[in-house]
Amino acid sequence: MIGFKIILLAGFGLVLPAAVLTAPQRSTDQPVRPGSYSGTNGHLMVVLPGGEFHMGSPTTERGRTADETQHRVRIPRTYAIATTETTNEQFARFLAAVPDYAARWKTATAARFGDPPRFAQYSRTPDSPQVGVSWYDAARYCNWLSEQAGVPRTQWVYPDQIDSEQGIDLPADYLHRSGFRLPTEAEWEYAARAGTTTSRHFGDDDRLLSKYAWYDGDTNRERAYPVGQLLPNQWGLFDMLGNVWEWTLDRRQSYPSDERITDDVEDSMLHVSNDMARTRRGGSFAYEWFTVRSAHRGDVTYFPNQTRDGVGFRVARTMP
Repeated sequence: MIGFKIILLAGFGLVLPAAVLTAPQRSTDQPVRPGSYSGTNGHLMVVLPGGEFHMGSPTTERGRTADETQHRVRIPRTYAIATTETTNEQFARFLAAVPDYAARWKTATAARFGDPPRFAQYSRTPDSPQVGVSWYDAARYCNWLSEQAGVPRTQWVYPDQIDSEQGIDLPADYLHRSGFRLPTEAEWEYAARAGTTTSRHFGDDDRLLSKYAWYDGDTNRERAYPVGQLLPNQWGLFDMLGNVWEWTLDRRQSYPSDERITDDVEDSMLHVSNDMARTRRGGSFAYEWFTVRSAHRGDVTYFPNQTRDGVGFRVARTMP
């Protein structure tokens, strides 16, 4: 396993603007002090020690939907998550390194989006988020990152052979493995909230959205923008809200309705199939204000073999 150095964000030179450093309502839990390291293929990773938080939204939250039942979740591991969404440039390096997969991906992309793909008008620059990728494409990219980082195959989260028609089986200990992967839905929301309990990490005031999120109120639904252009949240994460939807690891399930603490652990259903929806988070440049909230879950019909022109991903991993 290739080693790396974890350093505090303040020591890394990541400057958080003063407007970001205060949120109206914060959790009363012990404050999180994230670290960071420079990862494979240009991914800057923020390291979070996990912990407990309220996932979902209170019934009084503006714009909430019925599937956001608030409940207590514990993340029992330290994990890292990328500061930005995976870009066109980063994904292109993966395709160049894996030509057989690239040929299949480009053929499928042309059949779905045309040649050149029409999503190029929405994600126009090398540093804009990669879109038009299925859940399986994101998984294959994560395997490549693991390989580039020297992670042993016994620590990869996804199988070496990924069949987007038949689906895949995840290993029973996938959240204990140190390979790159998609964040779980709980990990994603925990990171998006950055210790806050308001509808967004900066509070509840919709007038501040344009400082932090690309959504239909400031994009006219025309395009996604280069990553990292707007202000980050308190933990140094950019575009957690808006720009493009982000795939997460989990299948779509209803939240618990009681007061017990739920541990974010491996799903007992390990098979990923195309008739069982997965989750996406964050909203996008083409969606309304109520979708760019920390608790918003998106639709219930996001199947892993689907590709759309406003959906991308960011990578994560369990820290060894």
